[in-house]
Amino acid sequence: MAGFAIQPHRSSLGMDANIAVLIIAAAMIVMSWIPYASWIAFAVPIVFFVLEKESRFVKFAAFQICAVGVVRAVVAIIIQIIIWILTPKNIYSAARYLSGRGWGAILAVSTIGYIITAALSLVVIYVGYKAYTYKQVELPIIGPIAKKMSEK
Repeated sequence: MAGFAIQPHRSSLGMDANIAVLIIAAAMIVMSWIPYASWIAFAVPIVFFVLEKESRFVKFAAFQICAVGVVRAVVAIIIQIIIWILTPKNIYSAARYLSGRGWGAILAVSTIGYIITAALSLVVIYVGYKAYTYKQVELPIIGPIAKKMSEK
């Protein structure tokens, strides 16, 4: 993860750029842990990306955090689909679940989902912390795309 220092400046939203990015990151983290709202948590960075007119730093961070949110939403949806597939659909499979067999797979998939969500939240916390200190961090794969989008 490459990073470099940015000069302190104000965004066109009327606040310091580092505070704007911190708000984006905090909103993303809070929304990503609310059931079903987490699927659209990436909407908060999109609002900041669209409203920001001057600061490339804020636009870059908003796009990057939005991309992490999209990845998180896709993972959450895939996990929910897998859990739905594993859930009993008829009386015979429900009886098997009631006897204790079958819950292990659902528990394992749910645990994997929470671990991925926690890891992505840590990435957003890291980006938010670095942005608060006016350091721009480029995440692998997402960073170069965010750089191109923020320059438009």
